[in-house]
Amino acid sequence: MLLVKQFLFIIFLCSLFVQPVSALETQAQEALPQITMENLFSKTLTLDSSLYTVKAGDALSKIAKKNNTTVELIRKSNGLKNDVIYEGMKLKIMKTTFKIIVDISDHQLKLYAGDELIKTYPVATGRTGHATPTGTFTIVNKLENPVWYHAGKAVPPGDPENILGTRWLGFSLKSYGIHGTTLPETVGTAASEGCIRMLNQDVEELYSIIPQGTTVTLTP
Repeated sequence: MLLVKQFLFIIFLCSLFVQPVSALETQAQEALPQITMENLFSKTLTLDSSLYTVKAGDALSKIAKKNNTTVELIRKSNGLKNDVIYEGMKLKIMKTTFKIIVDISDHQLKLYAGDELIKTYPVATGRTGHATPTGTFTIVNKLENPVWYHAGKAVPPGDPENILGTRWLGFSLKSYGIHGTTLPETVGTAASEGCIRMLNQDVEELYSIIPQGTTVTLTP
């Protein structure tokens, strides 16, 4: 009987110092950093990311779609030079929901991860007579080197008349979106025909982060 009591007492003491696995996991999760642009594009795990194990038949496009992220972001955050992956490979995947808020009068686009502001970009907004609309819309299409449909004609990428720059992020409001520019000096002013105009390097970065379905709120 004495041995049993001693054994039970030892178990009791151990319980004071050994935490449940779930508690340890919670502490480890809380120790992860918040999202910043620096760790967004690195292998650093954050509160809003996880490790995904590549399965047979997987492709980056399939993984991106399943996790509501982009192929470009998976590539960048895992240091991949191409789309080649293999079964059993571990990939950092962002699980957060991004959103965009544009302050029209201040000519600023703010990128949020959940409720956390992670970057502010300068933009051009609508000039007099071509006001940028207000409201909340979604990104419904994404194009690289877009054709500009203007004044009844299609202006191809590379044409001096095509002012859309290198990327297009189209809104659920027809004919409006976020795009690059061949006129970088206009960014930070009211100069567009109602769209949100960004520097090409900025719109390319934004394009790589946000998937279709991302909400965009345009405020006065």
